[in-house]
Amino acid sequence: MKKFLFRLFLFFWVPILLAIAWTAFVVVCDCRSYRSALDVPDGTAVVVCGDSQTKDSLDPALFPGFFNFSTAATTCDQDLLRLEDLLSANKGRIKYVLLDVSPLKIGYSPDRPISELNAARVHLLLHVYHLWENRRPFGSVGELYRDVVFTRKYNEFRKSILRGKPWRSSMAGGFDPDKAAGFLNPKLKGKAESDMEEKAARVNGREPLEMDAPLLDILAESIALVRAKGAYPIVTTMPLAPPLRKAFDPTKKVAFTAAVRETAVRLEVPYLDYLDLDLPLDCWHDGNHLNHTGAAVFTPRFVADFRRTVKAMGGALPDEEYKLTKTGIYKSVGILGKNAKGRGLSGLTYAGGNTFWTIEEKSGALIELKIEIDTGTGSITDVREVHRATALGGNFEGIAFDPLLPKLWICEEEGNTIRAFDLEKGRISDVVEVPTMRSARSNRGLEALSISSYGLDMWACNENELPVDSSASPGASEVVRLVHFTRATASAPWKMADQWVYRPEQPISLDPRRQRKLRNGVSSLCLMENGDLLILERETDKLRPARGRSRIYRIDRTGATEVSGHASLASVDYVPVRKHLLYDGVARHVQYEGLTLGPRLADGSRVAILVSDASDNGVEYFMSLKLSPLASKEK
Repeated sequence: MKKFLFRLFLFFWVPILLAIAWTAFVVVCDCRSYRSALDVPDGTAVVVCGDSQTKDSLDPALFPGFFNFSTAATTCDQDLLRLEDLLSANKGRIKYVLLDVSPLKIGYSPDRPISELNAARVHLLLHVYHLWENRRPFGSVGELYRDVVFTRKYNEFRKSILRGKPWRSSMAGGFDPDKAAGFLNPKLKGKAESDMEEKAARVNGREPLEMDAPLLDILAESIALVRAKGAYPIVTTMPLAPPLRKAFDPTKKVAFTAAVRETAVRLEVPYLDYLDLDLPLDCWHDGNHLNHTGAAVFTPRFVADFRRTVKAMGGALPDEEYKLTKTGIYKSVGILGKNAKGRGLSGLTYAGGNTFWTIEEKSGALIELKIEIDTGTGSITDVREVHRATALGGNFEGIAFDPLLPKLWICEEEGNTIRAFDLEKGRISDVVEVPTMRSARSNRGLEALSISSYGLDMWACNENELPVDSSASPGASEVVRLVHFTRATASAPWKMADQWVYRPEQPISLDPRRQRKLRNGVSSLCLMENGDLLILERETDKLRPARGRSRIYRIDRTGATEVSGHASLASVDYVPVRKHLLYDGVARHVQYEGLTLGPRLADGSRVAILVSDASDNGVEYFMSLKLSPLASKEK
């Protein structure tokens, strides 16, 4: 009998005790992992809290000072609890919290248990973590018993434990590696479409009020929590793939957006809404998750809007100041040929990888370059021409690569228009009129052009002051107009959004002979990934020996006057944009005309490249500078 009881004990209780011990081990490991995940990296000032859609949408390499605390398939109450843990563990370090809401989140409402394995783990872990660490469970023991033991969640969680795969990573989400474009890949298209149909059916099956109420209540609690912890809350909605947006019932989607917006307005919180942002199908690996390509397109747009929002709130940005460090000059001979006198290169634009495009000023020839850059030092190791498009004729100056279309946008100084050159068709395909520039003096009109890395913002600028804007005070320094264009999608036309006044430096020399020969103006524009605009001023001195001076500024529109409604500035009271000097250098016989950002270097900084016009001696100079955020101790 004793042997039988002993065997019975071994048969029944030993496996149970081992399972309990293994479960305790898994929970302890997960709790420790979760606790370590609450320690955000040094320099973090911005936290994003959402689900897998949020996690995949933002590339941290393109968002300085950012930490993604998003987790797949979490319920609204779980997000609130995790956020409270994070803010409590990092008192005073986090300045801004972006709260992502989505119509897809309604399937994870706290009163509707879900069966996803990840959510089961999160649900159980949060209960145990708060019992262990804080001695205060979120919800009742009865709720824990019901949701974890008597649902499919428990069965799936138990199977995972028995397979011996402790979970450690999903509580603190990170950027997902590149995935294939599901709608364009035959192997993945079926899964992407079924996933889209399931998500659309879940949203379309809800009544609008039933859909919004649980989410909005917890959104209000989350906003109150963030404020109580001394941070600024910002509400956002991530984009959805075009097929999923189309599958949604329009009335449900409108009701959801309106409800979230009304909540944000009522609680005086900024709202960044991207639900209808149109991104190409190759940016998605399913109905609502961006792949690496999509994140690379979306993140800069998001960062630029975030920065504008923070500035409007009167807040400070963690990466607001930069430094430019010269890394070298590369001398190139032969791009323009032997008879280069009177001709020169003008703009420069980056097209990804080691590909750049420049334009010959007098002939309008578009030239594709391969520029090799040392990713460690940022210095240029080789420059070569690989392709030359048909010469367009005319006096073209600025050039900008379109990241959304196979086009190059170029501005014509004499006609003062912006034109698109279709790289596939080999001809001009679109023209953007700039009425403001019609009064420009000869060879002083549209000079600079730049397009954002996400392709929806474009900036242009004249080189010197327009006659209609001439200052009433003789001898006052000139002003030029920064003209901002936007478009809703890649196929939509560019529309002028606003204009701002920029004041170039007034050249001054102690030598009266040189003073008469000095000339300064805007030579190039460069939009950074975060939306900041860099301006290259080129000062020339025609007195022999000639010299060129290059200054690069970052502008700040805070407090400046928007002047698009004024045909003339001569009698208008306005405040120009502020400017912050990043680089100031003098070079003999070299006039730098083009400025662009290049690839990212090994340490995460960017390289900026300038190109000279080479109009005097047929020699092109390419100067490389390393662009990096200014460390706190250097400010």
